[in-house]
Amino acid sequence: MLKKYSIPCFLLLLVGFLALNPELALAQAGSFDTKVSSLTNMIVGKILPAVAVFGLVYAAILAATGDESSKRRMVLVIVASIVGILAKFIIPMFQSAM
Repeated sequence: MLKKYSIPCFLLLLVGFLALNPELALAQAGSFDTKVSSLTNMIVGKILPAVAVFGLVYAAILAATGDESSKRRMVLVIVASIVGILAKFIIPMFQSAM
């Protein structure tokens, strides 16, 4: 009986908590432009390089184990990393155009 109501109760508590804390709910307590730019900076500055490094390590491990498709994956990871690094310059160019 307790398991039946545990998920709805948790969701109700979560919604209530986020309603009382608009910053955690990503509500517009501040200006929307600053939130979007900070989110973009976080993705481009922290998450994208970490994913690129993990992708390169994964492709290198596959190459070390003798996987035949590892060269293709490594090229794709390098191309995606270059696009991710260039995103720091591409995104402001699109933002200034709007």
